[in-house]
Amino acid sequence: MKSYNGAYLVADYPDRERFISAALKSLEFFDFLEIGIPFSDPVSDGTVIAKAAYDVIESGVKFNDIMKSIDEIKSKIPADRKLYVMTYANHIYHRGIQNFGKIMNDHGISGMIIPDIPFIESRRFTDIFEQQGLEFIYFITPESKPEQIKQIAQSAKGFIYSVSMRGITGSSMNLKADIKTAVADAKTQTKVPVVLGFGIRDVESCKNALETADGFIIGTRMIELLNEDADNSSFNKFVEELKAKF
Repeated sequence: MKSYNGAYLVADYPDRERFISAALKSLEFFDFLEIGIPFSDPVSDGTVIAKAAYDVIESGVKFNDIMKSIDEIKSKIPADRKLYVMTYANHIYHRGIQNFGKIMNDHGISGMIIPDIPFIESRRFTDIFEQQGLEFIYFITPESKPEQIKQIAQSAKGFIYSVSMRGITGSSMNLKADIKTAVADAKTQTKVPVVLGFGIRDVESCKNALETADGFIIGTRMIELLNEDADNSSFNKFVEELKAKF
């Protein structure tokens, strides 16, 4: 199976123009882009991503501004590249699950990633989102029990997001036996890719991820690269490096 890899970016960070440019560059290599909607209490995000989200909020960017950026990205990428929106449950409840799903569908989003909704509480979202053509991305973690993994694996659409470690984003990846076992169990019971996220930041960690999983997601490192210069040159160089290696 060809690896299935994704990048994470905070919407409209560091600004709209550079975000769109980074998104389009990312999708020259990555199969999908996870777009984070800035939120004031990002419980699963490390300091780099949390600060980026805070900066976007402080700059006055609104939800409708983000959707316009997504429209532009969607209009310029190949049909086989997917856009996922990552946000938290409060953001969705604020607009209403049905209405939020309709907005996502109207703007060409493939699915939703909501890290503070566990599998056992997901039906209120999946029942609505799936009717609107949206994939609901499930997580497995080092704490996932075999029966939970089986349920997730058999219900999954799009891909399964496997958290590579305990804690928040931004740490270095060090795959323990429990997550390797969880990924292996999921892979034998699902028809979608099992993708590792958290702590993947260079070619070596990408290779390590692919020894266990079907793909990887790079998040914090992408934001760090955008912070290195004002013209996305470091970011673009990294994407070119990945294109050459994988």
